[in-house]
Amino acid sequence: MSGERSYGYRALFSEPGILVYALAAAFGKLQAGMFALGTLYAVADQRSYSAGAFVVAVSALGGLSTPLRGRLLDRYSYGPVLWTIMALHTVLVGGLLLNEHMRGPFWVTVASGLLGNLVAPPIGVVTRVMWRSVTTEKSRPTALAFDSVLADAGFILGPALAALVCATLAPWAGLAAVLFFTAVAMLLLPKNIGDDKASARQGDRHWAGPLASPRLVLLLGAALCFATAVSVLEIALATPHGADDSKVLSGLLVSVLAAGSIVGGLLIGAMTPALAKRATRLPVLLMALSVFSTALAFGNEAGWLVAVPLCLLTGLSFGPSFVAVYGRSGDLAPAGMAAETQAWAGTALQLGSAAGAGAGGVLLDVWGPPGALALAPVAAVIGAASAFAGDRLRAPVAKPLEDAVPESL
Repeated sequence: MSGERSYGYRALFSEPGILVYALAAAFGKLQAGMFALGTLYAVADQRSYSAGAFVVAVSALGGLSTPLRGRLLDRYSYGPVLWTIMALHTVLVGGLLLNEHMRGPFWVTVASGLLGNLVAPPIGVVTRVMWRSVTTEKSRPTALAFDSVLADAGFILGPALAALVCATLAPWAGLAAVLFFTAVAMLLLPKNIGDDKASARQGDRHWAGPLASPRLVLLLGAALCFATAVSVLEIALATPHGADDSKVLSGLLVSVLAAGSIVGGLLIGAMTPALAKRATRLPVLLMALSVFSTALAFGNEAGWLVAVPLCLLTGLSFGPSFVAVYGRSGDLAPAGMAAETQAWAGTALQLGSAAGAGAGGVLLDVWGPPGALALAPVAAVIGAASAFAGDRLRAPVAKPLEDAVPESL
């Protein structure tokens, strides 16, 4: 009976080897949070912060190659692919640091940053595939929720850790730490990850890969809109306006959003699988995000007694939405395309973040923070409609391209 009642974190951490795998995921999450700031400090030490910011912006384009790296992982064994990519990544990052140390041409630094991110080991993709292979139906929702919490923590702690390392050791130490943590994460990953996945015959594979699935495309559209809303909220809330202490309040509001996201993810992880499935319906979550972000747009200037609770309520939908996006994308992954599907989910979120930052910046100049905040609920509603349309579509019957793994969320 106790086994039947076991769920949530108790069920997750009773799985064999799960602590080691959790450490691998945690170290992997630091990679994304540290790389940008490590690059900024390494370049700014020899040139300027504007030059460093330019390199960071260009290198961010390398994230668009993540689906290609995911396709490689689906076609070949994970170990050789990851370590080959890691070797290339190390050489290119080392080339960037060496060129900066020798005060070489700036274009070499820019090219090294871009190419280095193009071949960065996709640890986030691998760990999301890993959770689906090392957990059971009872513990999988908690694992996916825990992964979203680790991602939030990585984006909070990663930049702080990079700044600390660069300040106490050397400007180049931030990127060196990124390489170290990435290697540690790869060493801790299970050796047989992906070995038992069903693989589609090459003749059955559509040239578009998982994007041949309309349901998945609609889910990715919802993910893009969700990330757009999140990015707009962060940009608008972080912009000081109004009272003299608005900088303090702005920083507090963004922190409360992040805290709400972590709390939301932790709550999902503590639920039973059935309850977690009901609580991570993406259309419902995005409509809730729309409602709370609308209230936030009107109540942001009412003072911290109103703005802080609204930020917390808004942030509570972030973590569960990330769980829903990654969990549902895993459920919809065609046979033999698990890694590429997860990579496309991450790419959609990155593109949404970029779109939100760009659109939010334009709206800030035109209408100020209240006007920028108004874009968040609009994006959330469009995302909810896309997710709902995807849920209403029926899975194809003739072709065995839909996920062989039962839906867990």
